[in-house]
Amino acid sequence: MTTHSFTEFVSFSVDLTAFGETDLLGTGLAHQYFAKVRDACGEDVVTDLLAAHRAARADASADGGGPDGTRLDRALRHRIFSDERLGPVARNVVKLWYAGMWYGLPPEWTDRYGARAAAETSTVTAASYQEGLLWRAIGANPAGAKAPGYGSWAQPPRIERSYLKGQEHDRTR
Repeated sequence: MTTHSFTEFVSFSVDLTAFGETDLLGTGLAHQYFAKVRDACGEDVVTDLLAAHRAARADASADGGGPDGTRLDRALRHRIFSDERLGPVARNVVKLWYAGMWYGLPPEWTDRYGARAAAETSTVTAASYQEGLLWRAIGANPAGAKAPGYGSWAQPPRIERSYLKGQEHDRTR
């Protein structure tokens, strides 16, 4: 495993998850997740996936400015998510970060591209569930782990105002 590829994997993961590099590295699982993707899909798929990510970032920056969210989203969809080989792997990387599980790729994918380990659903480590980005995204603690502390239930849940504004907007439709 080269440091360069690992760094690219983290950058790719930042763009996929909308969490910062510090958040991803702070889970303590980035190296294990990178290894899992490589073991499940093979070195060639990971190399192509990271090359497509570099190309998507270049596409999003083509006008001379940095890649803004909309241009980058469009470029990622075009270069990666719509690709029949790379798209399923990229979606699995998102699931891996958020849920802490590697979900088996469809038989059609493994029949065509190999990497039989990609077909198996598995947990990467025991900490994967607890460190899943899902919990941070919803502002909750994982059930049965990372207890919030005695008496914390006495306080109402924190819901960000921007989320509430979006809900109010949705109700008016």
